[in-house]
Amino acid sequence: MLKVCHISTVHRVFDTRIFHKECVTLAKEGIDVNLVISHDKNEVVEGVNIVALSQRKNRLYRVVIKTTAAFFKALKTKSKIFHLHDPELIFIGFLLRILGKKVVYDMHELVYFQIRDKEWLGLKWMRNVAAKIYRFFESVGVRVFDKIVLAEDGYKSYFVKNYPKRLNKIVYVRNYPRFDQIRKGFESKQVNDKLVLIYAGGLTKIRGIKEVCDAVKDLSDVELKLMGTWQDEEYKISCLKNNKNVKDFGLLPLPEVYKKIHQADIGLSTLYPVQNYLTSLPVKSFEYMACAVPILMSDFPFWKSTYKECAVFVDPTSVDEIKEKVIWCKKNREQLKRLGENGYQIGKKKYRWVSELNQLVEVYKQITD
Repeated sequence: MLKVCHISTVHRVFDTRIFHKECVTLAKEGIDVNLVISHDKNEVVEGVNIVALSQRKNRLYRVVIKTTAAFFKALKTKSKIFHLHDPELIFIGFLLRILGKKVVYDMHELVYFQIRDKEWLGLKWMRNVAAKIYRFFESVGVRVFDKIVLAEDGYKSYFVKNYPKRLNKIVYVRNYPRFDQIRKGFESKQVNDKLVLIYAGGLTKIRGIKEVCDAVKDLSDVELKLMGTWQDEEYKISCLKNNKNVKDFGLLPLPEVYKKIHQADIGLSTLYPVQNYLTSLPVKSFEYMACAVPILMSDFPFWKSTYKECAVFVDPTSVDEIKEKVIWCKKNREQLKRLGENGYQIGKKKYRWVSELNQLVEVYKQITD
């Protein structure tokens, strides 16, 4: 039996991509799957052997102590393949290769650009320096790791530009949804008295949450439901203060998230126009499509081309324009319904996880044959 160890020191234990899509479905294919990740105990869930790491969130502790612990715990699984999910794990990837292990590096984001947008790293020049340091280690990883998994097609141009001689190492395992999981237990869709907008994901400045909160603040018969973890308490207060049209549900179990999305009128994906997002395919967009919910999303050219049959587009930085589009949505419920139905049909045909699972299994077979 093929034995694989997925490792993350950053993500939550039941992360949608890592646990629900990759690990669980691999286990169902008969692969022996270990997951080394932050959790409160060692246990087996849906066929996945979870190897618990400390849940302490201090960044220095995570990068130094937790990463070291992850390396040794991963080795104890005696796996044949080690599948890394975080940039800080590149270093243990080097050690695993020195030991003759097979290593796959899964890029969920274009980290080079992501680092440059992280304001907590300091001034712009400091972020640029940090990004270049990361790029150096990434370039070594691209050369020595067995495969590089990309979560999105839009990352291709970055690799063509920076690693033209290593394109044979790249494989795409996109963040398409598991329709079987998302639609499980769905009830008939209700007709809402109010226009219900919904967002599930990180509640951060760069994802345009405050602009949407401000846009709906004074609108009648509109309700905005938010599900996820806030960037910080200060940002949360700035978004929710004196805003009766917004409901904050916090972090919910995935089945509850999908049920709430299914009952909403429109899903939100109003990310800021930063380099890391311009050619991305956000996971939540496919989840909205699987729930037959139309999308209000940023007016990036790539998105307007990709989602033109199932979305309404807006400048994510303009409160006035968002407000105007929400009012338009209130007045055009039937058109919204058609957009949602379009999205569901398109998603069912083009954006299903099963095809990506087959890609991942094939990658494992290639590097172990």
